[in-house]
Amino acid sequence: MGRGLNLEDPLLFVKANKNAGQPENLTTMRSLHYPPIGDDVILKPNQIRCGEHSDYGSVTLLFQDNMGGLEVKTKDGDFISATPIEGTVLVNIGDLMQRWTTDKLVSNVHRVIIPESENRQSTRQSIAYFSHPDTNFVVKCIDGSDKYPPITGGDYLRQRFEVTY
Repeated sequence: MGRGLNLEDPLLFVKANKNAGQPENLTTMRSLHYPPIGDDVILKPNQIRCGEHSDYGSVTLLFQDNMGGLEVKTKDGDFISATPIEGTVLVNIGDLMQRWTTDKLVSNVHRVIIPESENRQSTRQSIAYFSHPDTNFVVKCIDGSDKYPPITGGDYLRQRFEVTY
């Protein structure tokens, strides 16, 4: 990504994550399990499995099965299917990366819908790797502007958790 953005230091994002897997970095991996929904279950109109949201961190890697259900919001405000492609990993830009790149890379809102009736009785399984910079790494706008004030990776995540929870 650093090379694609023509950064002076193309390894900036790599260096920001040097402590991944250590207590100094809050990168997480989660197994996301959506159980089958029996035909006897009455769904509310427009009921979904996971509500609209964007990811907090820098990048999310999503490994998903072939069940589908993930939808992303377009610029026009419509949701479209992010149909799984076998053998691929979905890469999602997070809110912190949008801030870091001064909106050059944009975080997207997404949700998980309940599949059509023929797929309701199947389990949906995915694994999400939520990448965050080291807790003490200071994130500054890469274009040198002050559109967003500098903040450490840890402080940013704490702020987001405080607002959410």
